[in-house]
Amino acid sequence: MERIVLSYSDKYLNYNFGAWHPFKPYREQRLIELIKEHDLLNTYVDIVEPEPASDEELMLVHTRDYIEYVKRASETGLGYLDYGDTPAFKGVHEAAAIRVGGTLLVTKLVNEGKYVHGFNPGGGFHHAKPNEAAGFCVYNDIAIAVRWLRSHGVRRVAILDVDVHHADGTQEVFNNEDVLLISTHGYDGRFYPGTGWIDEDGVGQGKGLKVNIPLPPRTGDDIYSIVIDEIIKPMLERYSPEFLVIQFGVDAHVDDELGILNLTTASYIKVLNTAHEVAHKYSNGKLVLTGGGGYNVWNTVKTWFLAIIQLTNPEMLNKYSEYMDKESSTTPGRYYEEALYVIDAVKERFGL
Repeated sequence: MERIVLSYSDKYLNYNFGAWHPFKPYREQRLIELIKEHDLLNTYVDIVEPEPASDEELMLVHTRDYIEYVKRASETGLGYLDYGDTPAFKGVHEAAAIRVGGTLLVTKLVNEGKYVHGFNPGGGFHHAKPNEAAGFCVYNDIAIAVRWLRSHGVRRVAILDVDVHHADGTQEVFNNEDVLLISTHGYDGRFYPGTGWIDEDGVGQGKGLKVNIPLPPRTGDDIYSIVIDEIIKPMLERYSPEFLVIQFGVDAHVDDELGILNLTTASYIKVLNTAHEVAHKYSNGKLVLTGGGGYNVWNTVKTWFLAIIQLTNPEMLNKYSEYMDKESSTTPGRYYEEALYVIDAVKERFGL
């Protein structure tokens, strides 16, 4: 059994774009309720309450001008922080900063060796860029945590992003740095954010360390299993990370209202199991999980719950089979062939 430290605050609920908006800030609260319902608190899961990230911590990634821009919008609560996905509201700076603080807190606790694994379900805002908000993301907690690790002597940090959307903000931050970023995402030439093709593989010191796997619509568990075995695992092992950070967005699930992929809990369990094994092989288990997308609240909560079981005591997964999707998914006809082309092209590009 491995205990996991989970960051949560009721202040996470303040990250609220409105009842009409697809981002539901109460997902994390529902996860805590499920953990308590199954008596996992203080046995498998320890919950810690974060403080908001300071301006200095935010500036590990974001510009001072951008932070001041968010603060001004936070006072008025008017307009949008981007082109139309991310509304401003009163207190948006504070609501975003505490979620960054959650990812930083568990990262620091894992790095100090107080826990082997950490989880901030209230994190995963991978679209935010140094000077702009995007896609419901105000501050990029993943990039901030990785920058913090690198400023504290951890050189080889790997980021695995399984959200249905490309990790464009995170890639912009680290595109020319020797940080491994693997992003699996839906791609059809139109799907948000429209980036993440195979040839976007980094520049300078980052060249060959940005692994984009753009999957066609309706990609299912059959194809994703190949992606895990033939791309994700060998790339992680080649890099041999000292610390692993995972953006565990559940919007690639077959029933997600904003996604275009058809994954089930089987894919999420397998990809996390692979990352878990790599973490123990190369980094003394140091692994931090963040939330991310996921717009069907129950599917997101149950998948995050299964992730906690996977990281603490995978032998208990059968006990919670009620939360697993009953059937795995298959990729239909032409999308299957298209997906195999993508896999082959990625493998060729990275010498796998």
